[in-house]
Amino acid sequence: MLHRLVFACALVTLAGAGFSLRCRWLDHKFKQFSDTSLDLLEKMVNNATNSTEVDFPHHLYRQASEESAENQVALTVQVLKEVSALFEEEDSSSSSWQQITVEKFLGVVNRQADELHSCVPESLVHKKNRKLRMYFKRLLDHILKKQGYSAEAWETIRKETKAHLLRAQRLLSPLISSK
Repeated sequence: MLHRLVFACALVTLAGAGFSLRCRWLDHKFKQFSDTSLDLLEKMVNNATNSTEVDFPHHLYRQASEESAENQVALTVQVLKEVSALFEEEDSSSSSWQQITVEKFLGVVNRQADELHSCVPESLVHKKNRKLRMYFKRLLDHILKKQGYSAEAWETIRKETKAHLLRAQRLLSPLISSK
């Protein structure tokens, strides 16, 4: 009985601490920018039917959902930066995407990362999740490079990116105040 009471108190304390993060941009702009980035990804769709050889890291999002608000935002910042790096550093010329749409998408993603970065302590932003980093490296090596940066490979990357952006939005949605 005492263990249950202690656990309940700890849970209430942690839940309250999780919602103590006050970040104006998160409250007012994150959802808008997240929706915009998802819309731009939809404009980049290609009807390829390629499946990924890299398993989506659902466990990282489940684990993050149990951590502090600051850790959730820090993971989202890392996801956004990894997505941006994937799209900025690699040759997407074989995709059917319009360059202006890719540039707008990167602008939105980079803005989200920069603004969310200001919401968490510097020590958390520089503490990278190694498993997430390895996942994005596998996307680069096993999808893009292995498939020669083909349109089909880029379509797989677009789909994986969309899944990440949706999960990140879902991860942060409880932190957004409904003012």
